[in-house]
Amino acid sequence: MLKLIIADDERIIRESISTLIDWNSLGIELIGLCSDGIEAYNMILDECPDIVLTDIRMPGLSGLDLIERISQTDLNIQFILLSGFGEFEYAKQAMRYRVHHYLLKPCNEEQIIESIKDVIQEHYHQKAFQDMQNRQKILLSNLHYNLLSNIIHEWIFLPEDSNPSLEAYSGFMDFYNTNYELCFLYFLEEERLEQVLSQVYLYMKKQAPGITVYSIYVKNTLLLFFESHQVSYEAMDTFFQSLSLDRESADQVPVYRRTSFSNLSSLLETAASKVKRYGVIYFMNGIRPVPICNYKTVITKLDELAALLLKDEAQNCQTHLSEIRRILEGISSPDFIRQVGSSIIIKLTVEGNYPPINATEFLMQLNQHTEPEILRAMLLDKIDAMVEHSSESSRSYSSLIEDVMQYVEENIDNPNLTLKWISENHLFMNVDYVSKRFIKETNQKFSNYLSNMRIQKAKQLLSEGHAGQIQWVAQQVGCGNNPQYFSQIFKKSTGLTPSAYAKK
Repeated sequence: MLKLIIADDERIIRESISTLIDWNSLGIELIGLCSDGIEAYNMILDECPDIVLTDIRMPGLSGLDLIERISQTDLNIQFILLSGFGEFEYAKQAMRYRVHHYLLKPCNEEQIIESIKDVIQEHYHQKAFQDMQNRQKILLSNLHYNLLSNIIHEWIFLPEDSNPSLEAYSGFMDFYNTNYELCFLYFLEEERLEQVLSQVYLYMKKQAPGITVYSIYVKNTLLLFFESHQVSYEAMDTFFQSLSLDRESADQVPVYRRTSFSNLSSLLETAASKVKRYGVIYFMNGIRPVPICNYKTVITKLDELAALLLKDEAQNCQTHLSEIRRILEGISSPDFIRQVGSSIIIKLTVEGNYPPINATEFLMQLNQHTEPEILRAMLLDKIDAMVEHSSESSRSYSSLIEDVMQYVEENIDNPNLTLKWISENHLFMNVDYVSKRFIKETNQKFSNYLSNMRIQKAKQLLSEGHAGQIQWVAQQVGCGNNPQYFSQIFKKSTGLTPSAYAKK
């Protein structure tokens, strides 16, 4: 069922609309009635409704102000505006935010139901189309990446005069009829790889949207390849050449070179011949280097041991740790130690209730070292600490909720902060699950916690002598360039205006 919120400062109107219509028969769950725009905004942050039926003129935040604030977030909400004022200017402002449903008071049951049905139909059409596009794009991108990764593996490990058969893959990707470009960036140190790749992806996203860029990295050389899409590549060549302008070299060796190919098959053959002599080859997944190493048995065994660490008792865990140490000591490649070590750390983080941010920081530290002895020692110490942590239960909050709270604290000045964005883009989790966990552990809704944190921060700033900078304080606590809204929520919480509080 779709979730609906009704917001109107006139109690008789919002309650009449709520009882007048059989919402269940329309596939609608009425989840809340709000008496003003601030209350509606907070409820939207907490409940993530699909539809909001709102009055235009309300205290705190007007209906149009509410729509403007929500339009700056990642929330996809359909609005129906309700107003006793028929001026065209309101409708025109509403249309700027793609609001197509505008009801004039007084309106009857049939008009409201008709608008709701239109919004429901529009919602499902948009959702189906967006889901289909996203799913197809993700599936196709992952499919092509995995196909190419497998082909590169085969090409590298085949005998010198052999080539893998591409016939089995030709139903999923065109290897013979599409032109491709292969670019070489030489003398690119590993510490600059992420920076350069980020610049390349940003440039291609702006100049060639829809074109996927694949990349292979071997010692100080980056290979980029993509479908041909322009008549002239002069501007792109200039951009790629500029990525190495800060390099100091007395040699006359070219820093950048591009070659055109009539098809992907010949390009892959050329690329494989250039990189197969290197011990470690990275087929980049975005900016993340994925090493190609022929150690399948080792990886499988370490995955099994990591799973056992979370299940067995302490005595058995020491045995498993000894086995992991023995395997790591048999690996001489620092890149492969990092690869298998990262896999273990991620597995223990996901399944052992370990704070993701701590694991992430450790993996970043791991990537800064190249000595096998140091890498092994770091990994074994970290794995031991993570196993010990997973057996403890003395935390006041789970690592998940602490992560949410820490993110709020660090981004309190963001006026568009929502639990949905934190869940999907920071935690990579479902917002409904995170919301239920947050309420269960803190005994309060996220909007109430966010509002309290903003008020606490405001009190701190006002007590530090910023009483004459109300607009600046409002910005620092996430109320944007709206000191009036900030003053209203501050007074609602403390009973005093910000200025009065500072004087007191």
